[in-house]
Amino acid sequence: MPTKTFFNLPSDKQRKLLDAGIREFSRVSFDEASINQIIQDAKISRGSFYMYFQDKEDFYFYLLQQYQLEMYDRLIHYIDLCQGEFIAAWLKLYDYLFDSCFDGNKGKLLKNVFLNMRFSTSRKLMLKPPKDIIRNLSNDLLSHIDKSLYRYQEDEELLDIFSFVMLTSMSSIVYTLMNPEDRSCEKENYDRRIEIIRSGVIRRNKDV
Repeated sequence: MPTKTFFNLPSDKQRKLLDAGIREFSRVSFDEASINQIIQDAKISRGSFYMYFQDKEDFYFYLLQQYQLEMYDRLIHYIDLCQGEFIAAWLKLYDYLFDSCFDGNKGKLLKNVFLNMRFSTSRKLMLKPPKDIIRNLSNDLLSHIDKSLYRYQEDEELLDIFSFVMLTSMSSIVYTLMNPEDRSCEKENYDRRIEIIRSGVIRRNKDV
Protein backbone atom coordinates (compact mmCIF):
# COMPACT_ATOMS: atom_id res chain seq x y z
CA MET A 1 0.00 0.00 0.00
CA PRO A 2 1.13 3.59 -0.56
CA THR A 3 2.72 5.51 2.29
CA LYS A 4 1.17 8.52 4.02
CA THR A 5 3.55 10.65 1.98
CA PHE A 6 1.81 9.55 -1.21
CA PHE A 7 -1.65 10.25 0.19
CA ASN A 8 -0.48 13.70 1.26
CA LEU A 9 0.39 14.57 -2.34
CA PRO A 10 -2.02 16.81 -4.27
CA SER A 11 -4.48 14.67 -6.24
CA ASP A 12 -3.08 15.79 -9.59
CA LYS A 13 0.41 14.56 -8.64
CA GLN A 14 -0.98 11.26 -7.44
CA ARG A 15 -2.88 10.88 -10.71
CA LYS A 16 0.21 11.72 -12.76
CA LEU A 17 2.21 8.91 -11.13
CA LEU A 18 -0.63 6.39 -11.41
CA ASP A 19 -1.17 7.23 -15.07
CA ALA A 20 2.54 6.75 -15.73
CA GLY A 21 2.30 3.32 -14.09
CA ILE A 22 -0.72 2.35 -16.17
CA ARG A 23 1.12 3.31 -19.36
CA GLU A 24 4.22 1.29 -18.41
CA PHE A 25 2.40 -1.83 -17.22
CA SER A 26 0.23 -1.63 -20.33
CA ARG A 27 3.31 -1.48 -22.55
CA VAL A 28 5.14 -4.50 -21.12
CA SER A 29 4.75 -7.30 -18.56
CA PHE A 30 5.37 -6.79 -14.85
CA ASP A 31 8.87 -8.29 -15.04
CA GLU A 32 9.83 -6.06 -17.96
CA ALA A 33 8.31 -2.88 -16.54
CA SER A 34 10.87 -0.24 -15.59
CA ILE A 35 10.67 2.00 -12.56
CA ASN A 36 13.05 4.34 -14.39
CA GLN A 37 10.55 4.68 -17.22
CA ILE A 38 7.70 5.30 -14.77
CA ILE A 39 9.52 8.03 -12.83
CA GLN A 40 10.72 9.71 -16.03
CA ASP A 41 7.18 9.72 -17.35
CA ALA A 42 5.82 11.05 -14.04
CA LYS A 43 8.71 13.53 -13.76
CA ILE A 44 9.70 12.53 -10.23
CA SER A 45 12.96 11.30 -8.74
CA ARG A 46 13.70 7.69 -7.90
CA GLY A 47 13.96 8.68 -4.25
CA SER A 48 10.49 10.20 -4.37
CA PHE A 49 9.06 6.98 -5.79
CA TYR A 50 10.42 5.00 -2.84
CA MET A 51 8.96 7.55 -0.47
CA TYR A 52 5.55 6.69 -1.91
CA PHE A 53 5.77 2.92 -2.50
CA GLN A 54 7.86 0.09 -1.12
CA ASP A 55 8.79 -1.29 -4.54
CA LYS A 56 7.48 -1.95 -8.04
CA GLU A 57 5.23 -4.76 -6.86
CA ASP A 58 3.62 -2.58 -4.20
CA PHE A 59 2.89 0.06 -6.84
CA TYR A 60 1.51 -2.53 -9.29
CA PHE A 61 -0.93 -4.06 -6.81
CA TYR A 62 -2.17 -0.63 -5.78
CA LEU A 63 -2.91 0.22 -9.41
CA LEU A 64 -4.91 -2.98 -9.81
CA GLN A 65 -6.77 -2.36 -6.55
CA GLN A 66 -7.73 1.14 -7.68
CA TYR A 67 -8.98 -0.18 -11.00
CA GLN A 68 -11.04 -2.85 -9.20
CA LEU A 69 -12.64 -0.22 -6.95
CA GLU A 70 -13.34 1.99 -9.96
CA MET A 71 -15.19 -0.86 -11.68
CA TYR A 72 -17.09 -1.72 -8.49
CA ASP A 73 -18.31 1.88 -8.16
CA ARG A 74 -19.44 1.84 -11.78
CA LEU A 75 -21.26 -1.46 -11.27
CA ILE A 76 -23.10 -0.01 -8.27
CA HIS A 77 -24.05 2.97 -10.42
CA TYR A 78 -25.48 0.61 -13.03
CA ILE A 79 -27.36 -1.41 -10.40
CA ASP A 80 -29.02 1.80 -9.25
CA LEU A 81 -29.84 2.75 -12.86
CA CYS A 82 -31.38 -0.69 -13.35
CA GLN A 83 -33.47 -0.29 -10.19
CA GLY A 84 -31.68 -3.01 -8.26
CA GLU A 85 -31.38 -5.58 -11.06
CA PHE A 86 -27.71 -6.61 -10.94
CA ILE A 87 -27.83 -8.96 -13.94
CA ALA A 88 -28.83 -6.05 -16.19
CA ALA A 89 -26.12 -3.98 -14.49
CA TRP A 90 -23.44 -6.54 -15.38
CA LEU A 91 -24.54 -6.37 -19.02
CA LYS A 92 -24.04 -2.60 -18.93
CA LEU A 93 -20.62 -2.93 -17.27
CA TYR A 94 -19.58 -5.54 -19.84
CA ASP A 95 -20.49 -3.19 -22.70
CA TYR A 96 -18.80 -0.25 -21.01
CA LEU A 97 -15.54 -2.13 -20.56
CA PHE A 98 -15.28 -3.01 -24.22
CA ASP A 99 -16.64 0.24 -25.62
CA SER A 100 -14.74 2.64 -23.37
CA CYS A 101 -11.76 0.91 -21.79
CA PHE A 102 -10.33 -2.11 -23.52
CA ASP A 103 -9.13 -0.32 -26.62
CA GLY A 104 -6.89 1.89 -24.47
CA ASN A 105 -4.14 1.50 -21.89
CA LYS A 106 -6.37 -0.02 -19.21
CA GLY A 107 -7.38 -2.78 -21.58
CA LYS A 108 -3.74 -3.49 -22.37
CA LEU A 109 -2.96 -3.45 -18.65
CA LEU A 110 -5.59 -6.09 -17.91
CA LYS A 111 -4.42 -8.20 -20.82
CA ASN A 112 -0.86 -8.13 -19.47
CA VAL A 113 -2.15 -9.06 -16.02
CA PHE A 114 -3.77 -12.24 -17.32
CA LEU A 115 -0.97 -13.09 -19.73
CA ASN A 116 1.63 -12.78 -16.96
CA MET A 117 -0.33 -14.23 -14.06
CA ARG A 118 2.63 -16.29 -12.83
CA PHE A 119 5.18 -13.54 -12.42
CA SER A 120 7.81 -14.41 -9.82
CA THR A 121 7.23 -12.14 -6.84
CA SER A 122 6.79 -12.86 -3.15
CA ARG A 123 3.11 -11.91 -3.29
CA LYS A 124 1.56 -13.52 -6.35
CA LEU A 125 -1.59 -12.14 -7.90
CA MET A 126 -4.20 -14.84 -7.48
CA LEU A 127 -7.63 -15.23 -9.02
CA LYS A 128 -9.74 -15.54 -5.90
CA PRO A 129 -13.24 -17.02 -6.09
CA PRO A 130 -15.82 -14.32 -6.90
CA LYS A 131 -17.53 -14.91 -3.55
CA ASP A 132 -14.31 -14.01 -1.71
CA ILE A 133 -13.86 -10.84 -3.76
CA ILE A 134 -17.28 -9.47 -2.86
CA ARG A 135 -17.48 -10.74 0.72
CA ASN A 136 -16.06 -7.58 2.28
CA LEU A 137 -18.41 -5.47 0.15
CA SER A 138 -21.51 -7.61 0.68
CA ASN A 139 -23.40 -5.23 2.96
CA ASP A 140 -22.97 -2.31 0.59
CA LEU A 141 -23.77 -4.46 -2.43
CA LEU A 142 -26.96 -5.91 -0.93
CA SER A 143 -28.18 -2.43 -0.02
CA HIS A 144 -28.35 -1.56 -3.73
CA ILE A 145 -30.02 -4.79 -4.91
CA ASP A 146 -33.81 -5.10 -5.13
CA LYS A 147 -34.14 -8.47 -3.41
CA SER A 148 -37.77 -8.84 -4.47
CA LEU A 149 -36.63 -9.43 -8.06
CA TYR A 150 -34.87 -12.74 -7.30
CA ARG A 151 -35.74 -16.25 -6.25
CA TYR A 152 -33.60 -17.15 -3.24
CA GLN A 153 -33.89 -18.19 0.41
CA GLU A 154 -31.10 -16.32 2.23
CA ASP A 155 -28.75 -13.42 1.49
CA GLU A 156 -25.89 -15.91 1.17
CA GLU A 157 -27.71 -17.56 -1.70
CA LEU A 158 -28.30 -14.20 -3.38
CA LEU A 159 -24.57 -13.49 -3.13
CA ASP A 160 -23.95 -16.88 -4.76
CA ILE A 161 -26.14 -15.81 -7.68
CA PHE A 162 -24.24 -12.52 -7.94
CA SER A 163 -20.93 -14.42 -7.81
CA PHE A 164 -22.03 -16.71 -10.62
CA VAL A 165 -22.98 -13.75 -12.82
CA MET A 166 -19.65 -12.12 -11.96
CA LEU A 167 -17.68 -15.25 -12.83
CA THR A 168 -19.56 -15.67 -16.11
CA SER A 169 -18.91 -12.04 -17.01
CA MET A 170 -15.23 -12.01 -16.06
CA SER A 171 -14.55 -15.29 -17.86
CA SER A 172 -16.01 -13.81 -21.03
CA ILE A 173 -14.04 -10.59 -20.60
CA VAL A 174 -10.76 -12.47 -20.13
CA TYR A 175 -11.46 -14.71 -23.12
CA THR A 176 -12.18 -11.69 -25.32
CA LEU A 177 -9.02 -9.94 -24.16
CA MET A 178 -7.02 -13.00 -25.14
CA ASN A 179 -8.95 -13.56 -28.39
CA PRO A 180 -10.08 -10.15 -29.69
CA GLU A 181 -10.87 -11.60 -33.11
CA ASP A 182 -13.70 -13.60 -31.47
CA ARG A 183 -15.26 -10.55 -29.81
CA SER A 184 -18.58 -10.56 -31.69
CA CYS A 185 -19.09 -14.31 -31.36
CA GLU A 186 -18.16 -14.29 -27.67
CA LYS A 187 -20.57 -11.41 -26.98
CA GLU A 188 -23.39 -13.51 -28.43
CA ASN A 189 -22.34 -16.45 -26.28
CA TYR A 190 -22.14 -14.24 -23.22
CA ASP A 191 -25.61 -12.79 -23.78
CA ARG A 192 -26.98 -16.31 -24.15
CA ARG A 193 -25.35 -17.53 -20.93
CA ILE A 194 -26.60 -14.50 -19.01
CA GLU A 195 -30.14 -15.07 -20.28
CA ILE A 196 -30.00 -18.67 -19.05
CA ILE A 197 -29.02 -17.41 -15.59
CA ARG A 198 -31.70 -14.73 -15.67
CA SER A 199 -34.44 -17.20 -16.56
CA GLY A 200 -33.53 -19.32 -13.56
CA VAL A 201 -33.29 -16.65 -10.85
CA ILE A 202 -35.58 -13.73 -11.77
CA ARG A 203 -39.02 -13.85 -10.20
CA ARG A 204 -42.00 -13.88 -12.55
CA ASN A 205 -45.37 -12.34 -11.76
CA LYS A 206 -46.73 -15.78 -10.99
CA ASP A 207 -44.00 -16.46 -8.42
CA VAL A 208 -45.01 -16.22 -4.80
